[in-house]
Amino acid sequence: METNETIPFDKKFPIILSGRHEITQKLILHYHEKFGHAYRETVFNELRQKFWIQNARTAIRRATETCVWCNVNRCVPAAPMMGPLPVHRTTLHLRPFSAVGVDYLGPVEVIIGRRTEKRWVVVFTCMAVRAVHLDVVYSLSTESCLMAIKRFSSKRGIPDHIFSDNATCFHGANTVMKKEIEKIHKECAERVTSSTTAWHFNPPSTPHMGGVWERMVRSVKEALRVLDDGRKLTDEILITALAEAEDMINTRPLTYIPQKSADEEAISPNHFIRGTVTKEDAVLDNPDQYYETLRNMYQRSRCLASKFWERWSQEYLPTLNHRPKWFEDRKPLEVGDLVFIVEGKNRKQWRRGRVQEVVKGADGRIRQADVRTADGKVYRRGVANLAVMEIQDGKSGRAGGSTGCYGQGTVHITGY
Repeated sequence: METNETIPFDKKFPIILSGRHEITQKLILHYHEKFGHAYRETVFNELRQKFWIQNARTAIRRATETCVWCNVNRCVPAAPMMGPLPVHRTTLHLRPFSAVGVDYLGPVEVIIGRRTEKRWVVVFTCMAVRAVHLDVVYSLSTESCLMAIKRFSSKRGIPDHIFSDNATCFHGANTVMKKEIEKIHKECAERVTSSTTAWHFNPPSTPHMGGVWERMVRSVKEALRVLDDGRKLTDEILITALAEAEDMINTRPLTYIPQKSADEEAISPNHFIRGTVTKEDAVLDNPDQYYETLRNMYQRSRCLASKFWERWSQEYLPTLNHRPKWFEDRKPLEVGDLVFIVEGKNRKQWRRGRVQEVVKGADGRIRQADVRTADGKVYRRGVANLAVMEIQDGKSGRAGGSTGCYGQGTVHITGY
């Protein structure tokens, strides 16, 4: 029988290795480092030239997960399972604007005589019925912010809870403005917070925690873009445009109504703000019926409000249960974990820090943490903005275990 002598001996008779042996793991890590911390298929292809490893891909995955370089330079944030809805969004029979989210948009330039000045728009969003209240802010000062809150409270009632996001998403503001706005909100919170009103802050760089009012900011921008007729803005035109935009947004339907539905119209935020009624209820030709309606107006308004809230609970509330992402539970952060504070897409600008304290959410899962950096400063960030870079027990995510590429022992990174 003829044999093909051109096939190398190593390919005809590869060395058989166990995938769980320590020597096999070190051999895999050697090839992994040799080819520039390559991905698994590259390592698998190179090993197949000389070795036959049982359950090779599983062994390669197990070995590369202990690589310190990969865990430091390729770690990404792992968001926990999406949390439950806040109680302020699911409670019935709340007065509109009892719990509000507040945010700024702008600046908007207006013409004053021959000069131009900047104005900002403050957006108050009701957490329950998704109504908005718009007002003009004339400066980024604490007093201007407080006066806007007082005007809002005088028209809509004093809110029980105010939510904001530390003002890091204010568009058009530079770094100095962001710091000033953060200071403004903290000073306002100290003066507004009372036995009836509480001010809550979201961690910086976590817009998903304030999606209720962030989406309304986008809607306000779209409405103002539609109302823009090309004229130069003055204070009077800006206030009028905001009033029209507010009415447009509060008239939008909260639910989808089929064409063949028995209901005449979908519920909207204006139903809860104004208590609008249909023409059959509003137009009465009989004077006796008119006076009887006036005497029973209070009872009718209560029945009408109850009807709106009943429809709200049956039609709108079930649509909030949908969770579009973050379905899996993640291993929670622990005190002492070494993490990257994710800021932007450039990894070189991410700061290293160590978790000093963890903050649990309403469902008991850890969603925020206080991180101490090398300069001694402590930053509160959401878990979605923290990337764990240390390893433990041969797995990425915790400190104090195997060092992967560098043998046994504890990983030590200087500066902390």
